[in-house]
Amino acid sequence: MKSISLNSKIKDLLEHPVGKDIVRLLVEQVPGVNMDTVRSPLVSNIKLSALPTVSRGMVKKELLNTFVEKLNLYAHETIPPERPTTEKWWKGATVYQIYPRSFCDSNGDGIGDLAGITSKLDYLKDLGVDMLWMSPINQSPNDDNGYDISDYYAIMDEFGTMEDFDRLISEAHKRGIKVMMDMVLNHSSDEHEWFKQALADKESPYRDYYYFEKGKDGGPPNNWTSIFRGPAWVKDEKHDEWYLHLFTKKQCDLNWECERMRKDLYAMMRFWLDKGVDGFRYDVITFIAKAEGLPDGSDLLYQMMGYRGVEHFAFTPKVHEYLAEMHREVLAGRDCVTVGEGPGVGLETGKLFTHEDRKELDMLFCFDALESNGHSKFDDYVYDLNRLKTHHIYHQTENSKNSW
Repeated sequence: MKSISLNSKIKDLLEHPVGKDIVRLLVEQVPGVNMDTVRSPLVSNIKLSALPTVSRGMVKKELLNTFVEKLNLYAHETIPPERPTTEKWWKGATVYQIYPRSFCDSNGDGIGDLAGITSKLDYLKDLGVDMLWMSPINQSPNDDNGYDISDYYAIMDEFGTMEDFDRLISEAHKRGIKVMMDMVLNHSSDEHEWFKQALADKESPYRDYYYFEKGKDGGPPNNWTSIFRGPAWVKDEKHDEWYLHLFTKKQCDLNWECERMRKDLYAMMRFWLDKGVDGFRYDVITFIAKAEGLPDGSDLLYQMMGYRGVEHFAFTPKVHEYLAEMHREVLAGRDCVTVGEGPGVGLETGKLFTHEDRKELDMLFCFDALESNGHSKFDDYVYDLNRLKTHHIYHQTENSKNSW
């Protein structure tokens, strides 16, 4: 991808996958404007440096500089040319999401469980289900519906035992139904043994598994905010440092810069695949790589998006290195499927994650279409459908709530 500067034109942005997605996002904020307007020669030939004037101040120079910096981080990335893709079983599969807590209760305690899911496999088979995707079933204090894992190797007590899990896998496979686990790799619970040891001892090797940083000017290390609002940092009073949490305070972000941590996660994933799991759905996987130095976030972006610092943790280029490594260490040579949750990733950027030749993810959830205000985005997406080869996964539960 070519580099972008303030002397570049809007049409140069439209040739850059990340740039095109950013333009689409900005267009969505302007009533009465759509991508056809942007593609017109009159608009597409405007230099970026002229936008603050042309937009009468709606587009700030600070914002442009932030976007240019973000785009140039991707200058070395390439999307391989399109070609006929390999036929895989999951490309035509019907995937059914289950929120275990509310799906089926087998023992009358008011909480759904693995045995309950097993008891409904014939029903699911009759529905035409090819694959079950279960929301998190690992041990968790449930601060965020199981997306705060305290033991990656254990089943949540309320859901049953490992024997129940093994039976579910076995019985599902007998019926030709595959099973996908929800895997949370951006953060762990603060009740995970890694974090407890990191918090107890500043010299613990597990301290490197998380983001512990010195504060700045009497406050947190930077100005990032949590996706769930409020500061993204909690102070470790004992050691006068702060730890990062992009979600709840009990969901401590894992430091993917730590090679030992990554190896521990890869070993854990192989454990579940060896048990017969047929794939993983990765929770907020595009957040795992934070920008070097953890710089402050833009106030203007915060005003637009409601999250401060998002440009420094939503799909930074290093995430592709980690996903490629994870593919080599865990998935290569296995007949399984991976689906990434990609908040903020647009249609074009999504190709960097899912193109078969890049060997990162098989599929990606793109949420852009759900964030439309209704005036233009549908037409913009139809424009690209003939060129875009992505696969959509439908998730539904029986008598369940959305776990996101």
